[in-house]
Amino acid sequence: MKTIHWPTIAFTVFMLLAVVWRVWETFRKQGGVRGATSMQWSFYLLFTLSVVVFGGTVAEFFLLDRPYRPGLAGVGVALFIVANVIRVLAIRELGRFWSLHIEIREHHQFVRTGPYRWVRHPAYLSFVLEHVAVPLVGNAWWSLLVTVGVYLPVLLWRIAREDVALMEKFGEPYRTYRREVGALIPRLAVGGRRDGR
Repeated sequence: MKTIHWPTIAFTVFMLLAVVWRVWETFRKQGGVRGATSMQWSFYLLFTLSVVVFGGTVAEFFLLDRPYRPGLAGVGVALFIVANVIRVLAIRELGRFWSLHIEIREHHQFVRTGPYRWVRHPAYLSFVLEHVAVPLVGNAWWSLLVTVGVYLPVLLWRIAREDVALMEKFGEPYRTYRREVGALIPRLAVGGRRDGR
């Protein structure tokens, strides 16, 4: 067991704030009229994996005797802040069309502004960054492995399904957007144009 010292206190405060923020953000009322959803189970699977990553980070921090690297924890805190700023901006840009599910509404609008100019799925990007950040804060390498080996593949599968739903709704404009804008990583302009890959 770790003795109580400043990294333990800082980690505990960080995790309490992160969990409270995540629970509030997940279960607060979403705006807008409900629409047709698909792959609803993916929300519950991703939520469960989040609990595994967050809980695993806490378990690793307190139960495993390993050197603690505050520098990596600092990188994790910065990454966590960046992730949540991206998500807040993405949710604000979508407004009443924001949903935790793959959900297409009757009067759904195609949004290409704000963070959607650079990536098609900035909220998902924020979730990936957050699930890397939390294990870094706790120096929790097994939890980071769950993020990379399980959470990320499930999220990529969900992104592929969401892209199909958006192409069915918006047709060629979304197909063009998909060619021009990366799902999670911004595409670099080549010769003044996007490379389309």
